[in-house]
Amino acid sequence: MIKLLLFSLLMFAPLQPLNTDVDIITSSYLNSGFTTIEKATTQYEKEFNLILKIPDTLPFNPTHSFGRYIDRGYFKGTLELEYVDSSNMDVLVIWLAQKEHEVLPLNITKQVSLEGGIIGKFIEGKEHASISKLKFEYEGNYYMIEYIRALSKPYVKAESLVNVANSIIH
Repeated sequence: MIKLLLFSLLMFAPLQPLNTDVDIITSSYLNSGFTTIEKATTQYEKEFNLILKIPDTLPFNPTHSFGRYIDRGYFKGTLELEYVDSSNMDVLVIWLAQKEHEVLPLNITKQVSLEGGIIGKFIEGKEHASISKLKFEYEGNYYMIEYIRALSKPYVKAESLVNVANSIIH
């Protein structure tokens, strides 16, 4: 009888994660259709028959990373990679699409030189004070790197995003 009662309690008791911060971030991303960066990247590579290089240099040490290949709707054929630093809630997003999916921001601040003679277009905090963007084209793919910070923090300078882009290019 005691075993049956214990079994019943365990079956119907809600399971609580030990670290709710990590689980809140993870569950939020998973509920939004994200998976691992590896799985999402593999989907993109299979769809377009190519091999991608994801960045090996980031402006912070991420506590979480997620990926999502969008296979329907307006952004069909787009890969989204997100790196999160839960200590200060900085987020680095890398959008990757074939050129025909390109959406151009209108407020380009300056052009920057990337490795291999590639020209990038940097956007600093014009549409939102704490978001910086760098867009460029490499090997037939369109990249948009966004660094999102808390409102109280200044935007990130171009050099940080150039370093991320160069780690993709080389």
